[in-house]
Amino acid sequence: MVDGSTGKVLYARSANSERYPASLTKMMTLYLLFEAIQDGKVTLDTKLSVSKHAANQEPTKLGLKSGDTIPVEIALKALVVRSANDVAVTVAEALGGTESGFAAKMTRKAQELGMTHTRFRNASGLPNPLQITTARDMATLGRRLAYDFPAFFRYFSMPSFAWRGRVYETHNNLIGRVDGTDGIKTGYTRASGFNLVSSVVRDGKHVIGVVMGGKSARTRDAEMARLVEQTYDRIDKSPTLVAEISVPWRALAEVVKPNPMKANALVAALSASVPARKPEIAPKRSPAFIPDTQIAAADIVVTPRTVLASYQPDAPQPTASLEEGDIGGTVRFQTPSPAEATGLKRWAVQIGAFEDERAALAQLAVHAERSMDVLGRAKRVVASFQSVDRRMLYRARFGPFSENEAREVCRRMTERGQTCFAVVTAP
Repeated sequence: MVDGSTGKVLYARSANSERYPASLTKMMTLYLLFEAIQDGKVTLDTKLSVSKHAANQEPTKLGLKSGDTIPVEIALKALVVRSANDVAVTVAEALGGTESGFAAKMTRKAQELGMTHTRFRNASGLPNPLQITTARDMATLGRRLAYDFPAFFRYFSMPSFAWRGRVYETHNNLIGRVDGTDGIKTGYTRASGFNLVSSVVRDGKHVIGVVMGGKSARTRDAEMARLVEQTYDRIDKSPTLVAEISVPWRALAEVVKPNPMKANALVAALSASVPARKPEIAPKRSPAFIPDTQIAAADIVVTPRTVLASYQPDAPQPTASLEEGDIGGTVRFQTPSPAEATGLKRWAVQIGAFEDERAALAQLAVHAERSMDVLGRAKRVVASFQSVDRRMLYRARFGPFSENEAREVCRRMTERGQTCFAVVTAP
């Protein structure tokens, strides 16, 4: 049991013993899929092709046929709820070329996240004697899924999903039964026993629990429930035992929720500050995909979609951002300083790419709350671009920084469990 916010260990028994992850493996498959969505490599609507190798996986599966296609969003639901092995391999081949190539990427990512005892050999968790992990490493992965991808973490709490006329129920029996449980993943093979990673939030206190090697699903679930109740009893007696936080994936749901009154107020505020021009959904650009090194920090889109501060490469541009990341907050337009305009600060820290600018703003707010002391007076920037399949996406960034500043800020944010990378934002 660990503090979800900080990773502090609250209880451990055999936490570093090597175990087979079984379908907990799919947590890393999903981590890399979420990363690919944020980076604009795929979207939720991208259709993934099913190979013969994927279709031939052992159950549990969706029963996909070679030559089928499956949308990314259905794929991630199938991984979370159904724990579908054919879908796991389909994702692996789409992102890694081959399943073995993807497994190598999974292992490298595990090392980056500090999962020092974990090695992956496939994307599904089907038996492989060389595929090993520990309870401590799985707790680390569970935390990173929650805090690195709060916009997607809601999928782990889904009780079911429907596709092609069938409804699939979750294997996670604690959802809806143990107070505060909002995911995340079960796993089982004969060699591994019954595994479970759980996320639980009560009164702003977040814990991640891992139970591995259960003799049955019932005993595994009972042990997790016992540990959860025991942990929250300790927290009740000692409230400072764990950090109290605004849980990002729940805060995000509130921020992203449409509010016509706030949106109209924002439109009015922006209209008063931006020169009148014909509204457009997206800037017309060529080529369809613009690399990061070709997109200036001034290339800003702010929510809602009908208001656009267009990019004019020959003139300093105002940066639009929202106070406290609130969709209805005060809009600030800031002109770059002379040092920024001359290019001394052309770097930014990017935390991801999103299909909706509101989600990008919400993610910036979440990251800013956790790293305010690191980010200082950095601006929140949302920059639009077109993905390879011509969909409009929105990069969420903090800046501007010098190169050294950007790399140091990202390093310190990464130490806190936040995913980011330093990018050049002007030629």
